Amino acid sequence: MLMTLDRDWNATWTSAAAAVHGAVSYTDKKHLSLVDVMGYTGHAFRMNIDPGAINAAGPTSFPGGYILRRNLCNLGFTSCLADPAAPIPPEKAERALALVQDSIDRGVPAISFDLFTPEFGLIYGYDDEAQLLYCKDKAKDGTLPYTRFAEPKIDLLFVTTISESLPHSKYEMLRMALDMIIDHARGREWTHVFERRFAQGLDGYDAWIAVMERRCADEHGNAFNTAVIADAREFAARFLLDLSFRWDGSNIVERQVRQMAAEAARHYELAAAAFAELRLMFPFPDGGQPKDGRTADRAIEWLREAKEAEAQGIAVLEKLHLFMKAYYSEIWVN
Repeated sequence: MLMTLDRDWNATWTSAAAAVHGAVSYTDKKHLSLVDVMGYTGHAFRMNIDPGAINAAGPTSFPGGYILRRNLCNLGFTSCLADPAAPIPPEKAERALALVQDSIDRGVPAISFDLFTPEFGLIYGYDDEAQLLYCKDKAKDGTLPYTRFAEPKIDLLFVTTISESLPHSKYEMLRMALDMIIDHARGREWTHVFERRFAQGLDGYDAWIAVMERRCADEHGNAFNTAVIADAREFAARFLLDLSFRWDGSNIVERQVRQMAAEAARHYELAAAAFAELRLMFPFPDGGQPKDGRTADRAIEWLREAKEAEAQGIAVLEKLHLFMKAYYSEIWVN
């Protein structure tokens, strides 16, 4: 095993997963760690690459309502969504605000986007008299006027809240997570986002390599994507390693999960190691020199190593997914 990383497993560059974990921490499933959330939501396995110049918007350019509600479903929650397009009609802004207030009244923060910066964050309090929301994201922990909430800088107002907690078994959580991980890796997930097509999953590597070959990577965007994905792949390897130790081996499914998660973890450790090298080459926020020919060629080598490792890891997870679907289908039929 290569996983000897001495890092903080309570922080991530993936703001969507951080926000989901923050909200879930106020529910009956508060025992779920950030590693659990990164894995079961599939965010540890995501790659969303702008094929033009590796734009910094890539990691958060996905249909948030679809992805986050599916994330919460994987964790065993129903959820509510408000995502009216700008300009926001007053009645729709009021409904979104009411959704936020209802969630806070129930003791669970609401998940939103672009509160203080274009990342996911949490709304955890409100003051009707002062007309203020109490919010936190990667940039700031502070207050947001109701008027600013109703007039987002981006083209929609986005809020997702947790509703009911369902008694999902760990088997169902893992099967649903594998559904999402494999759909994303194989490019079967929703890819048309914000009037731009992004390359997702394993196709993201080819798009990234093509940008490097053209010597046109945006320094800031390339460094940001590198940081986000390097962090995510470390979480992927840790999540899989945890599965290989935590599942007790008491039945055939437990034993298969232990064995195949350990095998997949080894591949993701190699992918994480390749991205660690890329992170050194392209430190955020300075960005390094991705347009330099020698630097770009070396980056391409590391990207190819990461892709090969991840492709092998996905192949193992697909076998596990097929096994779990076949096993439980047989149980349900019989």
